[in-house]
This record gives sequence, structure tokens and C-alpha cells, in this order.
Amino acid sequence: MQVKTYTGATEREAITLAKQDLGDEIMIVEMRRHGNGANSRSATQYLVTVALDTHAADSVPALDNIYTPTDFRSLETARSVRRTANGGSDEASIVRLNEQEVGELFMLRKQMRTLKAELRAAEISPFQEPFADCYDLLVEAGVPDHIAEQLVQRTVDHLDELGVYTRVGALAELKRQISYHFVHHKPRKRSGKEVIVFLGPSGAGKTSIIAKLAAHKKAYRGRKLAIISTDNYRAGANAGLKSIGAILETPIIEVLQMEDIPRAMTNLADFDVILVDTPGRSPLVKNALPELQTRLALLNPTDTIVVLSATMGMEELWLFMGLYKSLEPTGLAITKLDETSKPGKVIGAADDPQLPLMYVSDGRAIPKSLILNPGAAILKRLPLTTG
Repeated sequence: MQVKTYTGATEREAITLAKQDLGDEIMIVEMRRHGNGANSRSATQYLVTVALDTHAADSVPALDNIYTPTDFRSLETARSVRRTANGGSDEASIVRLNEQEVGELFMLRKQMRTLKAELRAAEISPFQEPFADCYDLLVEAGVPDHIAEQLVQRTVDHLDELGVYTRVGALAELKRQISYHFVHHKPRKRSGKEVIVFLGPSGAGKTSIIAKLAAHKKAYRGRKLAIISTDNYRAGANAGLKSIGAILETPIIEVLQMEDIPRAMTNLADFDVILVDTPGRSPLVKNALPELQTRLALLNPTDTIVVLSATMGMEELWLFMGLYKSLEPTGLAITKLDETSKPGKVIGAADDPQLPLMYVSDGRAIPKSLILNPGAAILKRLPLTTG
């Protein structure tokens, strides 16, 4: 692994220099400001420390032979494509890729955490008060270091223009900067049919999210809705959905065999919105992702939502988001916000523009605990009081 530090007048300039030297596969380890203090922008420079795993780049196979869900139109076609991609083997190439990379990802991130800890211990805080307090509050709440520094730096830059440096003013501006970090996704009004599939590991809260969405007045108001459950792994997985379905007068279709999915879709042809619950299996489990890939091929969804729990560690959240990306999801939902002492982790998860945060679940109440505006829910949980 190669680790180097680059200096630039801006964050972008420092990162550009790093990419020009080492390529686009770099991982940012640390981003810090260096100069005459947070209250002055004269002679300020940005130092970015990056790492490049020189061994993993040669060992990771090309992704060209990994087929996306849109390539599949039937179960047999999916199996045929999978066999072709593996030279006749029914074991999907995506499994070989994940098995090879998962260990490398864990080891590399462990090395990154150690290096970041050493860098933090050796450096002076890049911020003066009251901004140093803002940074500490974010990190203690679980916001990743580099994102916390970016948010506070934007706060500093804005208040520099006003010449205001009070703690109350700093916290108020920091909240505003955090709100910009989240994009509020209003419920879309589509005239055509919607098929929304929910993916995630066991216990993430997929079934709960589906029940809350089905009961939410603003989500699919006035549209004919049905639910398909394909969870054939967990005993009693559909009991909660059936209860909600009976209350809402929403049909719940159980599909225990993958071959029965097309028939279920045909039977629900007259419905405007179909929410699909999938088996809860970790993407680290062998064959889990190819199996989900086949289900997606048969369902042909308009949206695919990855559901993860806020109780997971930041490294695990990033790892699982990366693994599920091979299935080309369109959004992310974070559950169990009420069960974590580090709500800032959600800010880290929402930092990926390719996987926008759509929903946050902040409790068990149906549908009250489902938040369609994640930014507002996170701000309420962060310890940024001005009192």
C-alpha cells in the first residue's frame, strides 16, 4: 500500500494532484486545512493524505462480465447468462469478485483507521473556537472525520464573510450546512406502474419499511397498492405484513418459489404500485447477490431500495452499500435511527450521490416513524444545541 500527502490551495486542487500522480483508484485517508487558523483565509492550504492499494489493483478481475439486472428477462435467461459469464459454471462471477475483495476491503480499512488515528494524534486541530467545538460534536455523534471537517470548513467560510464567530452563530450555520448535505426527495407522482423492491441483510427492517410506506398517507395516496413477499428464509416473516394488509385492505402475495414470481406479477397487473420484500441475507454470504440479481431480473423493478440499519458501524455501512451497488440500486433507506447513539453515521451514508438517502425510520410506530425528509430527522438527533 502506498501512502502520500499532497498540498493545494483548495481541496479539489490537492485531490487532483493526487489523482494525477497515483490515478483515480486512490482512497482519501485524511483531509485537513493548514494555515493561519480558522478565522483567516490568508496563506491557507489544504493537505490531503491518500492511499493506493498497489496489490489489489492487479488482482481484482474486470467487471465487464458481470451482468446487470436489466440484462435478464426470465429465470432461465438469467441462469443461462450466469453460466455463460462463468464459462459454463452456474456460480456467478459476482460471487468470486466479492469473496476475493471482501477480505482486502476489511484489511485496507483497518490499516486506514490506524493511520488516521496516528495522523490525528500528531496534528494540531485545524479549527479554532468556536469551530473546534462544532467539529468535536460532529465526530462524537458518529460523523466521519473527513465529512465533519468539510461541514465545519463550509461553516467557517460562510461566517468569515460575515465576521461573526459566536458559538450560537457557528452552530446555527453548521445546521444549515448539514441540511444542504441531504436532498429532500418528495414522493414522486408517476402515472405508470411502479415496482419497488427492497433489499438488505436480515434484521435491517425491510418488512417494517414496506409496512410503513403502505400505511403512509403521503407516499402512495390514491393509488392501488399491493405487496409481494419473497422471503422464504425466515419463519413467520409475513405475519406482520399480513396484519397490516388486513387493516389497510392491501393484498399480500406470498411467493415461496422464485419460478412463481412472473405469475404473481401477472395476477397484480391491475395494481399501480407493487412493493416487494426480499429475503434478508447478508451480501457477504456466498450466492446471496446472484440470487437477488435473478429475483430483480424477474421483477423488473422501477426502483430498488437498499435497507440498512443505523446500528451498523460506519465501516460496515460503507462496505454493504458498496456490495449492493453491484445490483444497481436507486436509493437507500436507513432504519433504527432511534437505536443508535451515533446518528451522525447517517450523514456518512448519505455522502454517496450514487445512492441517495430516500427514507429514515426513527422508531416502531406505523407509519409515524417513517421520515420522508431524512435531513430534518438527523438534525433533531444531533447534539447541536445552542443553549
